[in-house]
Amino acid sequence: METNASSISHVTLDWSAARAHFRTVDPLLHALADFMPDPEPSPERPVFESLARAIIGQQLSVKAAATIWGRFADYHGGVPSATGVLDTAQDVHRSLGVSGQKHGYLCSLAEHCLDNPASFHEVKGKTDDEIMADWTRVKGLGRWTVQMHLMFQLNRPDVFPVDDLGIRRAMEAHCGIPKDASKFTYEKRALMWSPFRTAACRVLWSSLENQPK
Repeated sequence: METNASSISHVTLDWSAARAHFRTVDPLLHALADFMPDPEPSPERPVFESLARAIIGQQLSVKAAATIWGRFADYHGGVPSATGVLDTAQDVHRSLGVSGQKHGYLCSLAEHCLDNPASFHEVKGKTDDEIMADWTRVKGLGRWTVQMHLMFQLNRPDVFPVDDLGIRRAMEAHCGIPKDASKFTYEKRALMWSPFRTAACRVLWSSLENQPK
């Protein structure tokens, strides 16, 4: 059975509370956030579309990912579905710019969504770590991919995707971290932003004009 419904409501990040926290714990980030409007809420998307979009965006620039996603979505009628992906040959997806490896990942995601839809749609009572442990069993769903869904669709407030190059570059530019430091260095620096690390990352992405969509 395929469903596009989600059992968790789309909530809004508390930007006033986040800014007040940054003012207290991190003057550098607060100064950066103070010049920016609150980032726009992400469009609500079905879980399969959100995760498929993140898979296609893996290891690509925001611009390249948007271009390939546009072709992919247009081919699938605007909103890709699990059944539609499984019914599409790899060569067709490759002609749209989707690599053979990512085609395999998309098919794996589609199969899991169809076999166990509750795992993807009934997540309201699950912690971030529980969702991460469950979804990363799917081939192609790594930590970064799941974190994008946690941040932009579930609006979980305290996610920090250390594997995101844009986040690390922004922290180097604004937080005094040496280029290509250990991931532990970025994670340790980000701890002060908790429990608003999602908001901090949205600010950092906006500073580079390179925010995932």
